[in-house]
Amino acid sequence: MNRKAMIISIAFALTAVLLAQLYLRRLEREISGGPAVAVLAAARDILPGTAVERSMLATRDLPQAYLEQRHVRASDLHMVLGAVVSTEIKADESLLWTDLSAAQRGRRGLSGLVREGMRAIAIEARGSSFGGLVRPGDRVDLLFTSRAQLDSVKTQSTSTLLQNLLVLAVGSDLGEGENTGETDSGQVTLSVTVEQAQVLTLAEHHGALKLVLRNPNDIVLLKELPQASLTRAAGEAQSFSWQDLGSGKERAKEIEHVR
Repeated sequence: MNRKAMIISIAFALTAVLLAQLYLRRLEREISGGPAVAVLAAARDILPGTAVERSMLATRDLPQAYLEQRHVRASDLHMVLGAVVSTEIKADESLLWTDLSAAQRGRRGLSGLVREGMRAIAIEARGSSFGGLVRPGDRVDLLFTSRAQLDSVKTQSTSTLLQNLLVLAVGSDLGEGENTGETDSGQVTLSVTVEQAQVLTLAEHHGALKLVLRNPNDIVLLKELPQASLTRAAGEAQSFSWQDLGSGKERAKEIEHVR
């Protein structure tokens, strides 16, 4: 019996050690930005007007969380060989699709920018593209404002609908060159999941969407963000409130009378 109990104890101990190692490896991957993806980088300085050769390139691992559609994956090497570089690339810098000549980039088109498993969706964002300063490769959040009226009471509410979405294109600009000031078309194409595309399509039909620009290195998704509401009854002052959706607590203040 003692021998059997000892064997069982050893088996449990080994299992616990194995599970702990698996957990630590998973935690390390999450902290480091996820699994590594091989992308192309310059093995030496590459000057503008130079045709790309295999000897000019090397590979480097990039955490998946920091991978953008502009990065050229190592698996796409055959697509860039012979392409002409339109901007100087320093040694060890990642090779980007935007570094290549317009002729080469034109072979890819918008569909080539959509990562496997994702979708591209265009939304009307006129007035929130920052005068054409939002560019392909930027990261944005989306605010959704809905309006409702019950009897004589009008209510507006704004909440953060989606966070950390990648901008694939602004108007017809795929990030192929310098900003010419012609990108403020009001249409922004975003990289989303199928579920997010459904949410966006429904939201566009029932309210207004507005872009909020993020720092490109900020990929943190905030949870339980408050919802702002504005209520106005006929003959009364407007009431503005913001509600913590996680705790259910609400704070309110009265806005200057607008009757």
